[in-house]
Formats: sequence, structure tokens, C-alpha cells
Amino acid sequence: MSIKPKFGWAILHGEKRYELRRLVGRLIEPGDVVYLYLTKPVGAVQGLFEAGVVFLTPVKNLAALLAELGDTGVGEEDLKYVEGARYAMLIEVKNPRQCAKPVPPAEAGLRPPPSYMRIGKREAEALAELCEGARPWAEV
Repeated sequence: MSIKPKFGWAILHGEKRYELRRLVGRLIEPGDVVYLYLTKPVGAVQGLFEAGVVFLTPVKNLAALLAELGDTGVGEEDLKYVEGARYAMLIEVKNPRQCAKPVPPAEAGLRPPPSYMRIGKREAEALAELCEGARPWAEV
């Protein structure tokens, strides 16, 4: 998943408990491992999280869902990102971990995703190995 550095760090620090996405492909499903590619100037995979509950909701219903969930870490800039879309995907962030070192996508045979994308088993294994030693932010 491509993400602006400030939002990626907020996820890895535990400040952002949900990530909001326009629906651009297949749904992220509960239990999926989501790698965070922080866009330029970082330009590397810096961490990962496990997807918890995933909500697919019309954008017009998003404010009510966020109010019901409480402290999500989703702010005005996130909401502007989904303006104009019919549906948004709200992904619960579980067990965020920072990679032991930044991982350029090319090292795993990947290109940065435009938003988010599913990767094949071989690429996932390469990323997991390159991100080896990923640990909770509090332990970094």
C-alpha cells in the first residue's frame, strides 16, 4: 500500500487505528498483511500491519461510521482523499510493526503501487524476508 509518510508513521506509531482507501481493486480482507510503502521522500517499505475489520461503505455514510467507531485517527485530509468516490474501504490496523530497515520495493521485485495492490506469494515471501525483524514501534 502506498501511503504518505506522515500517515504511515502515524500507523506505525499506533496513532492511526484505521486506514481509509478509495476502492480501486479487490478488497483487503481481515487477516491480510498490509505492507506500507511510504512515498517520496522516503521511497521504501517501512512497516506492515494486519488488517482487522474491513468496512466497505458508501462515502456519504462514512462520517456516521467514523463517529460510531470513535477514535480512529482518520482526519480531514483522509476524508478529502475519498471525496468523489462512490465507496470507501476503512481498514482496521492491527499489530503495526516497523521493518528492521527500509526496504526499496525493487529489492523484492516490485514497483511502488499506485494505491494498493495484491502481490504474489514469491513477492510476499521476499518482502517478509527483507522486512525481517519487524517489531512493534515501542521496541524500535
